[in-house]
Amino acid sequence: MEEKVYRQSRLCRLLGNPLAFAVVNVLGENNDLTPSEIARVVGRSVSRVSHVLAALRLAEVVRYETDGRQARYRLKHPRETRQLFQALGKFIDSSSAFQ
Repeated sequence: MEEKVYRQSRLCRLLGNPLAFAVVNVLGENNDLTPSEIARVVGRSVSRVSHVLAALRLAEVVRYETDGRQARYRLKHPRETRQLFQALGKFIDSSSAFQ
């Protein structure tokens, strides 16, 4: 399997996790959030959100900066991520059995 296809499949698998999907969605709507802020929005523990953020970092979906005490996360490619989510929304709308 070529590298690009492999990375695409890994990203799809990661975003198939509802919590990871929610974290990416929250970061797409906001800039520079801490893990505790993200956890509050998605309704999960900071520990669980931090675990998902680590996986998203490895997949190069998010990046973070620290101010000495706290990490603040944001999307690495916000425009492309928004386009991906829009495409997924259109796909769901067009293939929905509820139309």
